[in-house]
Amino acid sequence: NFVELAIRVREDSRVGPKLRQMAMTLVPKSMHDGEVAGILAIGQDLSDFAELKIIQERKSALMAMLSHEIRSPLHGVLGLTGTLLESEAGKPIQRQLGMVKGCTARLLDMVTNIMDLAQHEKRKHAGKLAPRPTMPVNFAAIANEVVTMTDMAVDKMNKPLLRPTVQLINGCAGMRVPLVSGDPQKCTQLVYNLVTNACKFTEKGTVTIAARHNEEDKLLEISIVDTGKGIPKEGQQRIFQAFEQEQTGDARSFQGVGLGLAVCTEIMELHGGTLRVHSEIGNGSTFTAAFPCDGALGFGEVFEDKATPAPLPKAPEVSLASGDSSPKAGGDRRLLLLVDGDDASHAIVRKALVGICEVHCTPGGEHAERYLEQRRGHG
Repeated sequence: NFVELAIRVREDSRVGPKLRQMAMTLVPKSMHDGEVAGILAIGQDLSDFAELKIIQERKSALMAMLSHEIRSPLHGVLGLTGTLLESEAGKPIQRQLGMVKGCTARLLDMVTNIMDLAQHEKRKHAGKLAPRPTMPVNFAAIANEVVTMTDMAVDKMNKPLLRPTVQLINGCAGMRVPLVSGDPQKCTQLVYNLVTNACKFTEKGTVTIAARHNEEDKLLEISIVDTGKGIPKEGQQRIFQAFEQEQTGDARSFQGVGLGLAVCTEIMELHGGTLRVHSEIGNGSTFTAAFPCDGALGFGEVFEDKATPAPLPKAPEVSLASGDSSPKAGGDRRLLLLVDGDDASHAIVRKALVGICEVHCTPGGEHAERYLEQRRGHG
């Protein structure tokens, strides 16, 4: 039985009784004639363990909250820096702006990984399992997007993460890849983490994204194959743990704190799949993510290698310091209502969509509701 007792602790006898949490086993004490003379209680004080559990829960909640609050301004910094890089005013300081953008992108990746791990720990301590995501996921589209993202990624020295001596190959290009049930955003994060991790440790050769439908086992296997130095057997399990990295060679010269593969493991658990690695020193590594796939959802759209979407209509230049004014509605242009408390996000969206649609920005849900009511009232 689990009980709480108010008792006086020996090492703290000068203060009043404290509430202690005890795990107790109660055994009746009988006399020779069979009558119960009392109860023998054998217990263990679990108060310290209970306090540690509370601290762990609060730490996980704090990490999740801070990560969420930090991520929004980082998106703003990325957007504003990108806008300045494309403007005349940013030309004299392009190198410095590029460094700011690269540092922000790396910090955003780290914050996103920390937030995912914190949410997982919170659910784990609460004894709750996250619901299995059920949206259709097209890995051909994800591979195409990740190739573009990796081409733009930089390392901690603000140099391209993909070395000139390494070719990034999209093996999913032109393939009819079966759809799987999942979360498209997390699956993109999974492939991006695996690809950028392979790029960090591959000095020459190739990094390939491949897909294979294992119809017999009803699995879709997404593999990231590199021609890097490889991972020793003793390190192949350790690298999937949070804050762990392979220590051989010059591995510690690379950026990161060892969260990427841990997050990939959590993503695969969420999707009911597995993540495994096959590697030999000198022969590169292959990371394979296996997703349940019976083919019932059909096939996704086919993407050619590094396909790019149709360009948006070119928008006229506008100053970022445009205050709260938005382009006035004209003709049959639609309304975009942005609900975000970050002024940087407002400026970025106005910059991108000026001349295309009417943009109105509000700091919260109540303001948005009032604005919509006012619009309805004016017809």
